[in-house]
Order: sequence, then C-alpha cells, then structure tokens
Amino acid sequence: MAVMDTPVRTLPRTWLLSILSLVALTLAPSSFAQTGLDLLDVDLMFIGAHPDDDTGILATFARYILDEGFSATVVTATGGDGGGNAIGPEAGRSLALIRKEEERRALALIGIDAPSFLGLPDFYFTLSAEETEKKWGASFVCDVVRHVRLQRPEVIVTMWPGPGTHGQHQMAARAATIAFDKASDPKFCPEHLADENLAPFQPQKLYYGGRESPTLVDIPTDTFSRARSMRYAEIKALSAAQYRSQGFDRFARIPVEEARPERFMLVRSHVPVTEPETHLLGGSLVASGGSPPGIRLAIEPSSFEASVGIPHEVSVTFVNDTATPLRAVALDIHPAEGWTAEPVARVVGALDPGEEATVQFQVTAGAQAAIDANTRLSVSYRATSPEGEGHGIGGSNFTWLSAKAPVRARFRPLFDVADYRAFARSTDTEWVIETLPARVPVVIGRSNTVAIEIDNRTARRRQGSLSFSDVSGVTVQGDLAFSVEAGETITVPVELVVDRSILPDGRQSALTPIEVRAVTEDSSSVDVADLYALPFIVARKLDAPPVIDGDLTDMEPYDGGEMTPADLWWRRPPDDPMDASASFHLAYDEEFFYAGVRVRDSAVVCNIAPDDVRAQLRSDAIGITIDPTGSSRDTSTVIQAAAFPCTTAGFTARGFRDADQNQGPMEVTAKGMEVASTRTDDGYTFEARIPWSATPTVPKPGDEIGVNVILYDGDEQDARAGANISESGLGWASFQWGGKQALPYLWPRVILEP
Repeated sequence: MAVMDTPVRTLPRTWLLSILSLVALTLAPSSFAQTGLDLLDVDLMFIGAHPDDDTGILATFARYILDEGFSATVVTATGGDGGGNAIGPEAGRSLALIRKEEERRALALIGIDAPSFLGLPDFYFTLSAEETEKKWGASFVCDVVRHVRLQRPEVIVTMWPGPGTHGQHQMAARAATIAFDKASDPKFCPEHLADENLAPFQPQKLYYGGRESPTLVDIPTDTFSRARSMRYAEIKALSAAQYRSQGFDRFARIPVEEARPERFMLVRSHVPVTEPETHLLGGSLVASGGSPPGIRLAIEPSSFEASVGIPHEVSVTFVNDTATPLRAVALDIHPAEGWTAEPVARVVGALDPGEEATVQFQVTAGAQAAIDANTRLSVSYRATSPEGEGHGIGGSNFTWLSAKAPVRARFRPLFDVADYRAFARSTDTEWVIETLPARVPVVIGRSNTVAIEIDNRTARRRQGSLSFSDVSGVTVQGDLAFSVEAGETITVPVELVVDRSILPDGRQSALTPIEVRAVTEDSSSVDVADLYALPFIVARKLDAPPVIDGDLTDMEPYDGGEMTPADLWWRRPPDDPMDASASFHLAYDEEFFYAGVRVRDSAVVCNIAPDDVRAQLRSDAIGITIDPTGSSRDTSTVIQAAAFPCTTAGFTARGFRDADQNQGPMEVTAKGMEVASTRTDDGYTFEARIPWSATPTVPKPGDEIGVNVILYDGDEQDARAGANISESGLGWASFQWGGKQALPYLWPRVILEP
C-alpha cells in the first residue's frame, strides 16, 4: 500500500456531485442505488450551539473541502434566537430564521450545503452548563448521537465543554463528547437501532476548539486555496462576514492583516497521530507520518490514575482496516520517565484486511514519576506490507496517565468546575481536567475561609502539614497540620486574609494563581488554583431616597468604587481614562437599590432606537447586576438591569433587563425601576433605582449580596441605528468571560447596612 504523505487534491465536492449526477442519469435504474447513509456521509463534523459558532473552523473547512475533496457538515443546537441583532429589530424565532440563513450562506461559501439544526432554545446569555441542561433537558444528547450514527464522521470537532465560556457552548460540546464516546455502544440511545435501523458508529478522533494544551494543533490560514485563488484567511473572512446580525461583517477586512492559524486540542484518538499533528484527518483519511489511512491503533488504560509501585493494566488494540494484508505486526510501548513497562514489546504477526488484535501491557509508576500530573504513555506499531517487496509502515498513538500521590491535597472546586470534572471522568477525557484549575473567590479587606480537601489513598493513618505559595496581599492563617485516617478524605478550613496589595495597578479585582502543598513523612502533592480577589463595600441604608434625575449630588456621599481602563473584561483596552472609565456610588432602602455612575467617555454614541432596548453590549451602556442571595449559581435567580444613556431620539436613558430570566423593557420586567442620564463635558452621568420587588428574592438589612457595575463602550459616532459597535467592556470586578455579567460568584460583595 502506498503511503499518502499529503492529501490528494481532487475536484471540489459540489463539482463532483454535479458530474456524478449526470453520470447517474445515463445508467439503468437498477445499476445506481445510492443509500440514505451515502447521501449524508461526511468525513468531518463540527458540533456547536449557535449559528456563527463555527467561525473558528471555517478556514480549515475551506482547505479540506474546496482543495482536498473531503466532506464536512455542521450540527447546531439552537437557531440563535436569544442573541442580539445588529441589522434590525427582529428577535426570537424571527431572528433564529435570519441566523440560520446566515449560517447556510456562510457555509455554502466553503462547500457545506446542508447544515443541521436541533431546534433547542437559545434562552439568554449564560455561563452555566447546569442552567443550560435544565432548559434543554437530556434527550438532545441522543439527537446529536443520531447525527453521528447517520452521518458517520471520522472526526468530530466541537467547543470547550468546561466552565469559562457560554453555558450553551459547554453543553453542545459535552453532547459531542458523549457522542464520540457512546455512538458505538448499541445500549446507548437504543431506539436508534430498534426503531430507526441505525447502526453503532465509532468516530476516530475528537477535538475541542483552540485552548492551550500539550496536544494543540495549528492549521495555517496564510496559504493559498487553488480552488478560490485566495488565502484561506480571506475565504474565512468572506464566510464569517455573512453573520451580519452578529456584527461579523464589521470586522471583515480583505486582505486579512494577520492570518492567524486555527487552533484545536486533540482530546482522543483511535488512530495513529504525529507529534505535532498537521492535519485533523491525519490517521483516519490522511496518512499519519508513515502510517496509511485505515490503521486503527487505540490505547486504553484501566483507569487514568495509577498508584505508585503498583502495575497498571493497559490495553492496546490494532485494527487492519486497509485493503492490504499486513505481516510482522509488532507493538511497542513507551512509558514516560519514571515509569516502567512489562513487556515493552509484543509481536502480533499477520493481520489480513478487517482483522484486529488486542494485547495487554502493564506499566508501573516508580518513585521518580511525576505525581498528580498528566503523563504521556505512547504506543507504536511496525508492520510490513506485501506491496513494494515488504514495504515497511509504522505509526504511534498515545494516552494520558497520572501517578497518584499517597496523600493528596486539593482546593475544593466550586460546583461548576466539580461538575465538569465529573463529566470528564465519565467520558475518558479526564486528562483535560489539568487545564481547568479550581476557582477560589476571596473578598479583599477581610478573612476568607477556603476549604482544602485531603485524600489519604493508603492503608494507614497519615499525618502532615499544608503550605501555600507566597501571593502578594494574601496572608494564610489557621492550623495547617492534618491527620487523616486510611482511605478517608477530610476537609481542612484555612483562612486567607486578603488586602489591597493583591491588586495590579489601576485594577479593582485580581486573578492570580495560588498553590497548596501537602507534605507527609514520605510524600508530597501540589495543587494550583485560580484565586479571584473581589472588591467589597457596605451600601448605606437611606432614610430619604435620592431623586433619579441624573444629578449625582445626592448619591456622592455614599460608598462605591471605580472602573479604569485596566478593569477590562471585553475586547480592547480603552485608549485612556477619558476614552472610557467610571466612578459610582451605591445605596439602598426597603423598596429600592440605588446606583449613581459618573462615566468619562470622549465619544458618547446614541445609535439605539428607543424601542430597541436590549443587548446592551451593542453600544454605550451601563449594567447593574444584583444577586440578592449572594449565592446564586447562575443568572436565573438574579436581576441584570441595564440602560442605554441615550437613544436615537435624544439624550434620555432607556432601561431594561437582559440575560436573566425576565428580559425586556423595564416598564414590563421591573415595574418601578427608574433611570436617568445627563450629558456632561467629558461623558455622562447615570442614575438608577431598581425595585427589590423585581428581584427573585428580597434581601434583608445586614445581608451580603453580589453586585457588579459594568461599563460598555463603543466610539463609532456615525454608526447605523442598532449596529453593534462594541469596543470595550469594563467592570468593577472584571475577568475575561468568567467575571462578566453572567457568573454571580465572581461579582463583588456588598453588605446592606443594618
């Protein structure tokens, strides 16, 4: 068998279909009988949540479809009905129809003519997979599995399935991961087999969208497409520009100034791969180094974690799915430094087409093995083919293991990280957990109790002590000694006192790594978490309410905070404080929560019509988010008030709710809410009163609640009405995506004065 080193250029798929259709017309009806599976069969499938989620793979699609002759499709969970609309007033189901058509047109430009939509609700912006699962239910996973079994992609590409991104992205990616793992299992979604006559199917490779990892794959966009006589970067730009309702056309530039590669994380593979990879279809439909397409090489340990000094079972399966007999097939295992293997090689012998062999190895982590860290375990094969007088072929694949510390200390993860970790363990993607540290929110100016879980994995009682890395502005207090019985897990509370020296210059919140180390008489373990430092104030209880008129004189005596260009959570930093910055004051009484904001903005834009008040991200706006319990897990139990300081009708503020469970104009969704604004020489002032009656629960004096104040800025003075001109987003607490308006546990803390 000749090894294909590079993809063979073929006619674009649309031309091939036309030619084959003409040929078919000349044949007798009995000689041409295409099946439904043949009609829908694809090589590559992207699974996303919304139209436009595929923009990160458009150039790669263009390369593979237009120039290499492969086929691909996109499965999208929703129609995008909960998103914004930068080109008109349409919303809801009507917007979904527009966005679906945009996706069809975008994908048609790169050779995909039949994307699929699952019809799930796009309810509102959320960062919660848990909330999304409640809205979507569980049955949609079988809808994704159906597409995989029916369309039989060799490779699945999806989004990041863990915290840190849109909750609907997370759930779409989790469904894709489950489909990769379970579509071959006849017991999973059995109705597909019993009622629909589908067969189990196993995709060969699974990728997540670009995220830093040791398996990162870069697909270049700065090379030329022969089919389109332009670079893949320009093809991508033209395709993405079709998503006009989401404002993508505003950023399309031809030629593209910086042709960045598209990035993917290889998560699992059942075929040989190269290191580094250069092709997503490598090993499945394209040669992987010296390994031809059609070779299956899967390595499966009995579990991800292995105990030091105890042999760990590893199963390796080799399948000859080529059309050529193979001879002298041999498998070699390659343990990482500090590990040993027994045996190190096994001879399989001859395998005819369609035959397979499974062999067992044992690997053992030694005393020098890296502890509680991803460790690569590789397996390689070599064989000869009768073609070319014993032509030699070979390739390799790998998996991940982790040597367990006898005693392990871990920061207790919050519910969303814990939920993702459980999901990863259930889908054999546990190695990805290392890329998602625990999140530890702490409040600046006081002591914070942090839970450290200590797990004794041995058969005897162990004693030891904890230590923490030095973090500026953080003092550790409490008893750091521990004692834990055999096989048990205990929780040790530790106090972290945080002061303002933790803050980088100009910022009101901070994100920094922190490390805990557990040391016993004969072992140690380390865990690293992300420490989120949040601001804190006491909101004054008022005897007399302020007048909501845009004049902040009656709000200025009360405590508050500020936002500088350093407090960025969205897009580019403002040029300077005059471009975008703000100070604010907060207070409350029995009926309302009050906010007064002084905004510095050298270019205030009023491009939103007064009857189009939604999606504050589109233009200059203020957001006031309130978690009345201080412990909400998602935005279904908060109020997210927002306002445009002016509209196309003049400098009069218009208020509304967005990205919570009751979106819409304030007159409908938050009766009693008032907003006002005043134009100033350097920007504008804004005042709001938000009724407690509109919050899901009503807090009491002395309660601690979550509050964030958010500034949205755009400077395009001549923007068309409704256009998305978003350039910068600042927040009192500001973290990229994670601390945006949709993650309540990263909002600043406010105590309501008793």
